[in-house]
Amino acid sequence: MNKLTAFSCVVARILSVGLFFTSGVEKIVQYSENVSTMAQNGVPAFFLPLVILLEVGGSIAIACGFLTRFTSVFMAAFSIIAGFLFYQGFTLPHLIVWLKNASCAAGFILLVINGPGRWSLDHWISTRFGGNKIKRMQNSAA
Repeated sequence: MNKLTAFSCVVARILSVGLFFTSGVEKIVQYSENVSTMAQNGVPAFFLPLVILLEVGGSIAIACGFLTRFTSVFMAAFSIIAGFLFYQGFTLPHLIVWLKNASCAAGFILLVINGPGRWSLDHWISTRFGGNKIKRMQNSAA
């Protein structure tokens, strides 16, 4: 893997999670409004802290290239599930947002398939410590 490819993987990881990180922070700041929105869509409020953890924590993990494949599985599933729960209806705005979620899921699936690249914590741990535990965890997620 050359330096341009390694750098491109870093940029792609960061760009793929920017939306989720800012959305997770917004959910913290606007917590009560998000509880109301979830309730209106039939989603129990106890899921909100888990969503925040996934969006913020998962974004940081993927941006750093840590447990990338494992985390990407959950981010892809979350993108599709959120699309079905919150963007039902046959209006153009809902379709556009649903397709955005599907596109995000596709990007995360590509991370599951291809991994985080050479400039990542996953790669560093794997080369430094043998990474058997991480490899087993990532292979079970893929």
